[in-house]
Amino acid sequence: MTAPPNKTAARGVRARIIHFVRGVFEHVPASLGGHFQRLPTWLTFGVTGPFNGQRRRTAAVAAMFGAIPFGTVIETGTYRAMTTRHLRTLTDAPIATIEVNPAYYRYSQRRLAKLPRVHQFLGKSPAVLEQLRTDETAWHAEPVFFYLDAHWLHDLPLLDELASIRRGWTEFAALIDDFAVDGDDGYFYDDYGPGKTLDLRHFAGRPELADLRVFWPAAPATTESGARRGWVVLASPGAVADELSKLAELRAAGTLPEALAA
Repeated sequence: MTAPPNKTAARGVRARIIHFVRGVFEHVPASLGGHFQRLPTWLTFGVTGPFNGQRRRTAAVAAMFGAIPFGTVIETGTYRAMTTRHLRTLTDAPIATIEVNPAYYRYSQRRLAKLPRVHQFLGKSPAVLEQLRTDETAWHAEPVFFYLDAHWLHDLPLLDELASIRRGWTEFAALIDDFAVDGDDGYFYDDYGPGKTLDLRHFAGRPELADLRVFWPAAPATTESGARRGWVVLASPGAVADELSKLAELRAAGTLPEALAA
């Protein structure tokens, strides 16, 4: 599952370019930032629509919501709220979206202000997830759909996020963005060096995750649009995983240990 050196280097350069672009965008007023979406996809790294502008992934998520009556939606990494706004069209369930960057948080406030039952939280995702986990008055209508996209460069909170999810919720599907897709090297993913690569090895040696079911995108990267970022779904065993296994848009890989051994 290790990428060739030239592809790893290219991904690192690309990540740093996007980091620079995001840094510039932080200083763009919310009243002007929306025009960024109207640029061609190749100028915006594929982020002209939800889920990095990826139509096949967007269709897969719609199929998931069509098959499973999610009672709660929790997103980490609001960024510019394009995916948040799209999730609102898929369900009437309450949505919590978490952003650590104050500039993106303020920008998204304007974009989400008129949407019902969308709640924003400013802070690091593991801490906010713990806050939601311990809030007995909300955020516990299961099953829960998690969209985990708070990881970036030196900040990789994914393991802490999943640990909080396992402590707080029983039935869920967690879609992780920027992830290496097993068997399809055409998808881009985050690779910041040893121990900082978003692939299944990131979860090795974590017994609390061993019973989770793994699902890859069924669509080859060559058929995807937008940024072609890889992704994976980790689902709780039982009814949620059973429903996901019926979807043509997903490729089941078994339990996490089985997927690691494949």
